[in-house]
Amino acid sequence: MSVSSGRFGRQLVSLLILMAILAFFFLGADKWTIDSIKLFLFEHGTLNSILRKIDPICNFLFHGATQISAAFILFITGKYLYRPLYLPGKTFLITLCTSGLTVQIIKHLVGRARPRIIDSFIAIGPSLHVDYDSFPSGHTALAFSIACILSSYFKRYSVIFYSFAALAGFDRVKAGSHFPSDVIAGAFIGIAVTKLLSFRLGQESDPGTCAPPPHQGQCGD
Repeated sequence: MSVSSGRFGRQLVSLLILMAILAFFFLGADKWTIDSIKLFLFEHGTLNSILRKIDPICNFLFHGATQISAAFILFITGKYLYRPLYLPGKTFLITLCTSGLTVQIIKHLVGRARPRIIDSFIAIGPSLHVDYDSFPSGHTALAFSIACILSSYFKRYSVIFYSFAALAGFDRVKAGSHFPSDVIAGAFIGIAVTKLLSFRLGQESDPGTCAPPPHQGQCGD
């Protein structure tokens, strides 16, 4: 077995663990988690106030249109103005579009009611209704896809990238747009699609590197 195949196998194991966590949430922890978050924010009014003030910023940064537009700009810039940005831009654009499309197909096939409709699991099947497209979270899928890509280029900042993605998921739950299991499913899809595409394209970096173009320096330069 090659080194790359072994690394990819370990990544699949990690994703399976994530799927196991998702299964746990499906067993009834969704409502408990949402109620716990609401109680925590109620008891910590200052923190809740701060989060409310940054909500518009989060909504803009975590929106799919914002993220895909940024990837497109990066791709165009790399293609025509600054070549070192071409490969990252291409990777971003392909993976974000694929992750987004995957999420949209699944959520409209499942037809899960959003938390603002009911606090328990109800799925009506194929639907285009805006209140029945909760599972999985598209915002979270794109955020984790971005974190996964950035971490492959700049491994030393992985914690920051994934913390940002986790904040995106938390924001969706706090806003009442998604259940925790929707967020976990979105994270799984975002990471899985990105890893699979990166592996197929041969663009995953070796441990400890950021896979820069030949004339670039090391991570963080």
